Amino acid sequence: ADIASLFSGCTIRMISELNVGEDSKDLALLFFMITYTAFIAHLIGNMLITVNRYSALCLINRYNMIWTRKNTWIAVITQYVISFAVFAHVARGHIEVVHSADGEVFVKGIQEKQIDMIVRYTYIGACIIYATTSLTLYLRLLIEWKRLSKIDDGLKNSYHDKGLLIYALLVFIGSMLVCSQQFVKAIAVLTDNTSLNLQAAMLYSWMNNFMVSIPPISLLMLSSDFRNEIVNFFQCVNCQSSVALFVTLPTYRRSVVERF
Repeated sequence: ADIASLFSGCTIRMISELNVGEDSKDLALLFFMITYTAFIAHLIGNMLITVNRYSALCLINRYNMIWTRKNTWIAVITQYVISFAVFAHVARGHIEVVHSADGEVFVKGIQEKQIDMIVRYTYIGACIIYATTSLTLYLRLLIEWKRLSKIDDGLKNSYHDKGLLIYALLVFIGSMLVCSQQFVKAIAVLTDNTSLNLQAAMLYSWMNNFMVSIPPISLLMLSSDFRNEIVNFFQCVNCQSSVALFVTLPTYRRSVVERF
């Protein structure tokens, strides 16, 4: 989803900057749909990761029962079905382009205001749900982690846990930036402010790239386990080893940290 989002966002920017908007409306509409779908899939995926970490620490007895291979596949499939379904109506829309005074052509967005506003409301609603759910679970996770760290002597590994919490905070900030941009975009659509609309559209591309780049970069910098798995993969030390971002299957418990 993140790769698709980056690719579609860059393609839309390229269509605008190369002044081929008039000849590429259908292509632009397709990549708008991919961008919208990938964004929702990104939020749902991050919520699944949050729920996984929460259940690994706060629902220890039920963890293996919840995160079975079957349930994981069901969650992933549902993630993409929902992401596509909420924006299927965009296929009925048409792309609107704007001609500047110097002859340049810019992709403004979806021509039908009703369809465009549904997209904005969906974005804002999804961001609010994501923010509320993530903050609630991470606050409870932090409280439980501190409690178990004292009785499990896990403070010596606290850097690893704090790194993951920093990662969650960065993802949350990125998502809220996109939510703010969508709010501005909605105002521009309602008021027919073309200048503000174009500025918000250009700003979304940078915000989206920032948001979807946070998870891989943060995990690479903050998680030593993730880096070790990458090294092992390229060295073929353990070819059957894999990094489970959605599901972790601990076989025994030595410390609180190893539940993530």
